[in-house]
Amino acid sequence: MKTVELLAPARDLAVAIAAIDNGADAVYIGAPAFGARRAAANSVADIARLVEYAHRYYCRVFITLNTILYDNELPEAERLIRELARVGVDAFIVQDMGILRLDLPPVCLHASTQMHNYDLERIRFLDRLGFSRIVLARELTLDQIRTIRREVKAELEVFVHGALCVSLSGQCYLSQRLFRRSANRGECAQPCRQKWTVRDAGGRLLVDNRHILSLKDLNLSSRLADLIDAGVDSLKIEGRLKDAAYVANVTRYYSSLLDALPSVRRPSSGSVAAAFTPEPERSFNRGSSTYFIDGRQPGLANPDTPKSLGKPIGKVLQTRGARLRIQALAPIANGDGLCWLQNGELHGIRINTADGEWLTCNEPVTIAPGTPLYRNYDSCFNRLLEREKSRRTITIRITATPENGHLRLDAEDEDGNHATLLSPETFALADNPAQRQRLSQQLARTGDTIFRCTEARVTCEPVLFVPSAAANALRRALLDALTAERETRRPLLPPTAENRTVPYPLPADWRLNIANRLAAGFYHDHGVASPQPAYECTSSLPNAPLMRTRYCILHELRLCLRHHPGLRLPLTISDGKNTFRLAFDCKECFMTILDKP
Repeated sequence: MKTVELLAPARDLAVAIAAIDNGADAVYIGAPAFGARRAAANSVADIARLVEYAHRYYCRVFITLNTILYDNELPEAERLIRELARVGVDAFIVQDMGILRLDLPPVCLHASTQMHNYDLERIRFLDRLGFSRIVLARELTLDQIRTIRREVKAELEVFVHGALCVSLSGQCYLSQRLFRRSANRGECAQPCRQKWTVRDAGGRLLVDNRHILSLKDLNLSSRLADLIDAGVDSLKIEGRLKDAAYVANVTRYYSSLLDALPSVRRPSSGSVAAAFTPEPERSFNRGSSTYFIDGRQPGLANPDTPKSLGKPIGKVLQTRGARLRIQALAPIANGDGLCWLQNGELHGIRINTADGEWLTCNEPVTIAPGTPLYRNYDSCFNRLLEREKSRRTITIRITATPENGHLRLDAEDEDGNHATLLSPETFALADNPAQRQRLSQQLARTGDTIFRCTEARVTCEPVLFVPSAAANALRRALLDALTAERETRRPLLPPTAENRTVPYPLPADWRLNIANRLAAGFYHDHGVASPQPAYECTSSLPNAPLMRTRYCILHELRLCLRHHPGLRLPLTISDGKNTFRLAFDCKECFMTILDKP
C-alpha cells in the first residue's frame, strides 16, 4: 500500500474547512504576509482555529510563506514563523533560502515550486540540503518524475488540477517589468492572461491581439494511478483564490478517485458523507489539458479568453430581444450564467427564466444561430453546494463492561487509538432486559461530534441500569478522552535542518532570486562566489529573459522551426505598448521572452 496525500488550497478558514470536510488530507493556506497570493492572507487566530479542526482528522496545515523577502522583512518573517509554529502548523512552503538562516524553532520546510524545481540537479541539491518535500515544476513529464523519484529521498508533491502559469514558476519577471508587481512577491498582475500580438522579422502577423500566452487549466484526474506509480507522495490542487464551492467540488472529486484506487492509503482519518456528486466541469475552468505529463502536446492555450468558459450546454437557435431559443444539452435553470464567443470576445448573460427551449435573459441579446453556448455559472449546483454540507466522520467502536457495579467503557477508532473510562458511580442491575439495547443505542449516539459509532456492544449479563443522563455524560467523557488520545498519537513531521556541506551544482545568476543578506550568505556558503541580487532589487537588466517556458507559441501555431526552418526570425510579441523578443531553444524545447524588441 502506498500512502498518498491529497493537498487542497484554502483562501480562508471557511474554504479550508470545506476542503477537509470533502476529503483533503492537508490544506495549504496563506499567512498574514509573505504568501505568493497576497489577496489570500489570513490571521494567526484563524490559522490556529484551522489547525485545531484539521488535526482532529490527522489532516495537516501547510503555510505558504513562498515569496522572496527583503532585509527589512526578515525579523517579521521570523516572528511570524515562530508564532505559527506555536499554534501547531505542520510545515512551511518556502522559496527564500534566507529562511533557512533565521533563528527558528524546529520546523518542517517544503521547497516551493517557486524555487523553479525543474532541473534534476537543483532538485538533488534541495534534497541533499535537507528539505523534506519538494514541490515539482508543473512542466515535468511522467518519465522525468520517475527519474527524480529514483534520485531523491524527499517527498515529491505535484500539481494535478487548476490554473497553469505559462512560465517556469519563480522564473517569470514579466509582471515586475510591466507593472512593478513581482510574481515572486505575491503580486503577479497576470500579463500572460492579457492579449498579445506576434510578428515575424518581416512584419508578418502570426497572432493578432489574442490571449496566446493564456494556458488552459491542468487536469490530471485520469493519470493519478500513473503519478502514484511514478513515486509521487502528494497530489496538489491549485486555487488559493477560489471560493468554498470550487474547492469542495474539486477536492471531493479527487478524493473519490483516490479512494477508488485499491493500492492507496490515505494519511488522514475519516470518511466523507458527500452532499453532492462532484463535477469539476461545473466549477470555474478554462478548458483543460494534461500539459506536459506525456510530453509536448498541442492545444495547451485558450487564445479566445482567459476567463472561465464552463461546460458546453448547447447552441443558439434564435434570438428575439431579451429572449433566446436554444438547443440544450441539459436543463437550464433560472439564475444560470451562459456565455459564448463572438468576434474574439467572451460575452455572457444571466438567465431570468427558463421555459423549455426559450430563455428570458437579463438583457437583450443578438447571437448568430448555431453559436455554441457554455454554462459558466450553474445556479442549481452552486445552491446545492452552499446549502448541503458534506460531513466527515471517524469510525469508532464502543464496548461497555460491568466492573464491580461500575460501568467500564472502551472506545477504539479506525486508526487503532484507544480510550477507557470507568464510571465514578455504581449502578444497580436492570430489571428489564431491553435496557441492554437502550444502553447500546445511547452509547452509539455520537451526534455532531467527529465520530461515527459503527458498533456499541454491551457485554454485561445481566445488564446494568444506567440512566439516560448518566449514559450520555459517560459517552461524552469517553469521546473527549479518545479525542485527547488521538492528539497525543498524531504523527508529526520531522523538522528541517540545513546541510551546509552541499555545493550548489548549477550556474548562478540573478535568477536565484536573492533579495536579502541571509539568502546571499546561504548561496555563498554553498559555493556561489558572488551571489547576484534578484531582478526585483536591480534598476535594470538589459536583454533579461523575462520568462522561460516550455510552452511554445510556434508549436501551438503549428509553425515549429523543426518543420518550418524558413520562418523569418526573430519573432516579437507586443501588448500594444511594449514589445519583446521571442527566443527559441529547439534543442531543449524552451521558449524565452527577452527584454528587447
